[in-house]
Amino acid sequence: MKRSGIGLFVAAGALAVARWLFEFSDIQYYDPESIVDYSGVVLQTAAGVATGVALLVLWRAPPVQRGAFLIGAGGVAAITQGLGNLFEDALGWEWAEWGFFIGGMGMLITLALAGILVLTVRSPMRWSGLFLLLGSTGAMLGYGLLVMGVTWIGFSVWIHRHVGEKPATVG
Repeated sequence: MKRSGIGLFVAAGALAVARWLFEFSDIQYYDPESIVDYSGVVLQTAAGVATGVALLVLWRAPPVQRGAFLIGAGGVAAITQGLGNLFEDALGWEWAEWGFFIGGMGMLITLALAGILVLTVRSPMRWSGLFLLLGSTGAMLGYGLLVMGVTWIGFSVWIHRHVGEKPATVG
């Protein structure tokens, strides 16, 4: 992964943490009325889309080949989740909640599976799977956006230290 791709994980993580901080402002993201409400919707959307783009960049140069296709699928799912959030909450298109739901579940499932597959490879790069697993399940925890954001920032630091190492192959 190139260093430019690493910055995308930092951005995705920072956006997720920023959106989590909005929880302290009694945000009404599901039916926004104020600038704070709409800012929360935009941050949620931006975090999802940035996560998706970062995952698609990672898919093009994965740290481990096993499960790489799931990383790409997780990227598409994250973008779907982010855009579903925008259309549902900011524009009021209720049918778009399916995009948010399917995208979120798709990201959870694909990244969890990718994380497990990556962890099974004999390589120092296998620890990338731990970050994928934490990033996917972070959304299901009480502090989901905080966990996801810190995970992506931690992953960017970890992968930065390993840029240039040869990716592990299956077998």
